[in-house]
Amino acid sequence: MTKKCLLILNPISGDNGITGAELKEMAEVHLSNYEISLWETTGKDDDEKILQQFEELKPELVLIGGGDGTIKLVSKSLHGKDVPLGVLPLGSANGLAKCLGINDIVDTWESIRQEQAHAVDAIHINGELCLHLADFGMNANLIKKFEQEEKRGMIGYVKHSLKEIFGAEVKKYRLTIDEESIEVEAKMIVIANGDQYGTGALINCGGLINDGKFEVIALNPQTADDYIRSSIRLFRGDLHRDEVCTAWRMKSCEIVNIENAEFQIDGEMIGKPAAIEAKIEKHAFRFYTGKDFLTHHISSE
Repeated sequence: MTKKCLLILNPISGDNGITGAELKEMAEVHLSNYEISLWETTGKDDDEKILQQFEELKPELVLIGGGDGTIKLVSKSLHGKDVPLGVLPLGSANGLAKCLGINDIVDTWESIRQEQAHAVDAIHINGELCLHLADFGMNANLIKKFEQEEKRGMIGYVKHSLKEIFGAEVKKYRLTIDEESIEVEAKMIVIANGDQYGTGALINCGGLINDGKFEVIALNPQTADDYIRSSIRLFRGDLHRDEVCTAWRMKSCEIVNIENAEFQIDGEMIGKPAAIEAKIEKHAFRFYTGKDFLTHHISSE
């Protein structure tokens, strides 16, 4: 029996050059037991239109073509709907897809054929949904500059990252966990549901995306040696052992943004909030996942 699939594409994600028609054709070839319906975002009332498309079609699968921001948009629109989500990593960095073990489109098709859908947590931050990573400071500054580029892509991302790494300022924050207040100085504060950025940098080495908790990570490199050493550890997967890194694990927290640092959630700028409240929602969504996800997360379900 043929099932229904709603394919949602952000046509301006990344610089991959894949059109909606081409993506639909690929889906029809690889998922021959699904009837594919394509819908593209426009940037205007997308959340309402996504829900409308879902209610009209009533699909057994929703495929999301885009980056972290697109995945967040669709997930938020369909929050509470009992439907598995598949990710087609077409953004500039695709950090959430990598956390799910989806490194490319081939992984997506295979995960759906193998019916590898698993529960994934979400963090609610001041009314916004966070599936992957949110942060104050260095990376948020980078994303803000990247958004101002006319042409998006990894080259632009790398160009701005080099400038930001060496120009980042130390900012003050107040972190409250279980009524205990901690004063923190850092160049970057990360609120982590996922474990890595799209570049493959493992920011949250011990974190799991389905354990009902999230991590807050403070990074404060000072010298060139600090940057070099911590960068190596980021890609080696042992940043938590470095002296520039401090991490806490929790179900909820408050962070006061004392010196007005920039803040982003899942690749989208939020501005400079005076404070944020973050709370976990365990197993908020079901995503199709790759084999790498199974290796690290299956025991936590």
